[in-house]
Amino acid sequence: MRFCTILFFLVVQSCLSFSQTDSGFVVRDENLLEINKLQVLPETKFPISLYKEATAQSQNIYNGRLYYLYDARMEEHQFFGDRKWQKGVVFYDGQRFDSIPMIYDIVKDELIIKHFYGDHQMLQSEKVNYFLKDNHTFRRFEAGKDINPQMRTGFYDILYEGKSRTLVRRSKQRQEKIVDKKIIAFFPEKDFYYIRTNGSYHSVRTKKSVLKLFPERKRELRKALRDERIRFRQNRETAIAKIVATYDDLTKP
Repeated sequence: MRFCTILFFLVVQSCLSFSQTDSGFVVRDENLLEINKLQVLPETKFPISLYKEATAQSQNIYNGRLYYLYDARMEEHQFFGDRKWQKGVVFYDGQRFDSIPMIYDIVKDELIIKHFYGDHQMLQSEKVNYFLKDNHTFRRFEAGKDINPQMRTGFYDILYEGKSRTLVRRSKQRQEKIVDKKIIAFFPEKDFYYIRTNGSYHSVRTKKSVLKLFPERKRELRKALRDERIRFRQNRETAIAKIVATYDDLTKP
C-alpha cells in the first residue's frame, strides 16, 4: 500500500511538472486545470506504467461475483463464439479496461472475465457500458430508455451504426435430451434482429420485412444485394447490414 502511494505521488508530480500550455494543460486559476489534449511524455510513461501495475489488484473490475462454469463437459456450450478465453475490451463502471480475458454467456446474458488469480468472475451487467470481443461490439441497452419498451434489457451486438442502426440480440436456450441413459445438455441458438428508423426499433428477420421499412428504395436496395452477390438466406447478417447502410447512403442530405 505504501509503495502504491509513493508511485501515485510520483505520477502526480510528473504530470504537474509539465503543466504548461505547450504540454496540453492550460491554467485557468490556482485550483483548476483544463486539459485540452492528453499527451504522455516519455519521462512520465515509466512511472505511470509502474503505478498501473502496482494497483492492478485493486481495480474495481475484479470485485464481481464468482462464476460457475456449468456444463463444462458438454459438446455444445452457452457462450458466444467459442468457449475459449479471448482478450477483449470492456468499459466498466466509467473506466475502459484493455486486454481482459473474457467469455460471454449468452444464455444468462452475462460477461465473464478471468481474474489474474485464475478465478472466473461475473461482471455486474448494469455497470458494463460496452465490450469488444471477436470483432463484435456489444453495448448494453435498457428497455424503455435506449430501446423499445417491449425489447429486453441487456447486451446487443451492434451490426451497423449510422443514421440508422441495426442491433442483434444473441441468445441461446439450455435444453436437455437423454442419450444412452445419459442427460445431455445442448444449446440451440437464435438471433433477433432490430433496425432503428425514425427513432424506433423494428423487429426484422426476412428480406421482405427489411425492405418493408424502406418502400421508396426497394429497387435500389435489391440491386445493391445483387451487385455484391449477397444471398439473404445464406448470409442474413451481411444482407441486413448492407441494406441499411445502402439506404443511409442513398438518403444522405
